[in-house]
Amino acid sequence: MSMIEREVAWRIFASEYNNSTLEISGGSERSPSYVVTPLGAMVNRLYVVGVLTETENMGTPEEPMWRGRVSDPTGTYFINAGQYQPGVATTLASLEPPTFVAVVGKANIYKPDEETVLTSVRAELVKEVNEEQRDLWILEAGRSLKERLGAVEEALKMEEVSIDELVRIGYERKLAEGVKKALEHYRSIDTNRYWERLEDALGFALPEYEDRSELIRTEEDEEEDDDNIEELVLEVLDEMENEEEQTEDGFEYDDILEKVKEKEDITEEEFDEATRSLRKKGHVFEPALGCLKRIY
Repeated sequence: MSMIEREVAWRIFASEYNNSTLEISGGSERSPSYVVTPLGAMVNRLYVVGVLTETENMGTPEEPMWRGRVSDPTGTYFINAGQYQPGVATTLASLEPPTFVAVVGKANIYKPDEETVLTSVRAELVKEVNEEQRDLWILEAGRSLKERLGAVEEALKMEEVSIDELVRIGYERKLAEGVKKALEHYRSIDTNRYWERLEDALGFALPEYEDRSELIRTEEDEEEDDDNIEELVLEVLDEMENEEEQTEDGFEYDDILEKVKEKEDITEEEFDEATRSLRKKGHVFEPALGCLKRIY
């Protein structure tokens, strides 16, 4: 009788995972299903380390359903644990955000309607860790991301994506299969965007390491007045709080961006960079998907 191989827990950044919209069923009750990311990671389980920013019991004291938000330098994972994960639920209930945590869990996609796709992690283990462990995880996730970027860029050079050719070049067959599925599903993949996220993440973990050229692909530096844009975002958030009634989830990104653009002509990408930096610095956080709230 054959044994079912236990799936490896992927080290993957939130920005890539949250862009996933493809789910593949294993075909039978005992076969694993996968969330396929835009860069070809076929994810059944994840290992995530970041800052637990919020926990909430969406159930009852008798039947708890705990939900949490864990942030890495690129975005936020949504984790959950209920009656079938009592140990994890108890741990989430006992933790006081903000704190560093490590999470192992199953990848999950939820589609509330035809146009909306939400990702989450069904937690199997949650453990409090320290900042050093978080930084080590960033490096591991960065190496994994760099490999997938290389595989996707090799595949994009081919007239027709060949799994065997990617394996011949040196990539594992499962990654090659995932890359082929990703390119068929997502079609247009902006690898530059992910190279930028990789640079951001490594810069966060290695602020003293100015030359990261051996770890990432370097491009010509673009001089941007990031500090001014960040100050402008904070100024707008302060004004919105004074002028409007803020909900528990804060204000929506689109509303903030519109008001920022009224003051200065910036791109959506510059706005995203500024809000990401402000989250890292602890000036704002994301209480709900697509919303920002000021931290004083």
